[in-house]
Amino acid sequence: MSQQMALIPSSFMGVTEYPRSQPVTLPGQAQGVYITLASTDFQFILNKIIGWFRDRDEVELIDHGISDKVGCGYIILEWTECEVDQLFCDILRDEEIVADYTVYTRDL
Repeated sequence: MSQQMALIPSSFMGVTEYPRSQPVTLPGQAQGVYITLASTDFQFILNKIIGWFRDRDEVELIDHGISDKVGCGYIILEWTECEVDQLFCDILRDEEIVADYTVYTRDL
């Protein structure tokens, strides 16, 4: 594995710094991600996400909690006037605790 690949996070475990990328702009729109977790124990992942994006003014935590029907944890994030980071979607796709996720776009 190359040294550069070792620096790219592939899961929530053990990665404290999320690499900053140049966002793709979406003027007048927000793009969000709804994350469904495989358990109700989401505090670790929520804290990790908050830490990763704390200095990113365009990323906002919209909501988090436990779903009503199945009782799974969920997290909703939005990127204001830019696309959700592709790297973040890749991490969600590969992370075992993430049961599902969807990316949506809405007008501001």
